[in-house]
Amino acid sequence: MQGDASANLGPLLPALCAGFSAALTLLIADAAAGVVAGLLAVAMLVALPGFIPVHHDSLTGPPLLAITLLMLAAMIHAPRFSLAYGTFGAIGGLLIATDGVGLPLAAAAWALLQRARENGRWRRVALALTPTILVLVVAHLVGGAWPGHLVFEWRGGLDHGLRAAGTIIGNQMTPTITSSTLRFLVIADLALIVVAVLVVGWRRVGRAAAESAPVRAVYPAAGLLVGALAIGLAGRTLLVRGAGEPDVDAVLPLVALTALILAISIAGLWTRLPRWGKVLTAMLLAGWFQAAVRG
Repeated sequence: MQGDASANLGPLLPALCAGFSAALTLLIADAAAGVVAGLLAVAMLVALPGFIPVHHDSLTGPPLLAITLLMLAAMIHAPRFSLAYGTFGAIGGLLIATDGVGLPLAAAAWALLQRARENGRWRRVALALTPTILVLVVAHLVGGAWPGHLVFEWRGGLDHGLRAAGTIIGNQMTPTITSSTLRFLVIADLALIVVAVLVVGWRRVGRAAAESAPVRAVYPAAGLLVGALAIGLAGRTLLVRGAGEPDVDAVLPLVALTALILAISIAGLWTRLPRWGKVLTAMLLAGWFQAAVRG
């Protein structure tokens, strides 16, 4: 890739991916919990302190985030079309960035969780893994095999990887707090609040919805993607010689998925919150938004 097209790829690709990610976030949250949830989810996504830097400086982080959200949409709206979200997983994890190497695992696990008669479930798992196998086989046959120039060995260092990922996640939660003690307390409190809202949202909004409703599927699908991405990053840290610590490109999809489900939970629980709960929620959101914008 040379010439004008390659020179324009830098500003064009991240801009397209940013708009695509925002649109997908809006559509997923809107289908699950309404237009208010969609608007809140988009606002939280764009306000994330890592969103603008990733789309400004990277050519792998923006498409990885977009393909992860596209895969989530396919998992929710076409859960039996395992070849579709299996293809998205192979593209994201093998062709875009090794940071998403856990996406094919999420595709296979989601296919396994779908109800099917007799052996239909395992056929879907096979279909979900077929794109990944094809990509690996073709890469070896035509040269430049994936993963290129990588040596697998046990190297440890998971604690360093977790610390790096935790620092990035903390930067998204408390972007303007620099005092280490205050930062730890705020992150710990916000983490407990976020986990509580997600759990209550799943119990009262997700699990209570009809089986065919998107909001019922969005919680487990997003959780599965987060878990698979985390496993992939941990595996890369432990097994790939010379692998760097997780950076904002790798961690941002985890944060974006959490923000999406958090927005859906808040919108779904809003009418059930007491007045003091609504005031507290609005104050926390306003405080985070102003800190994120300033940061």
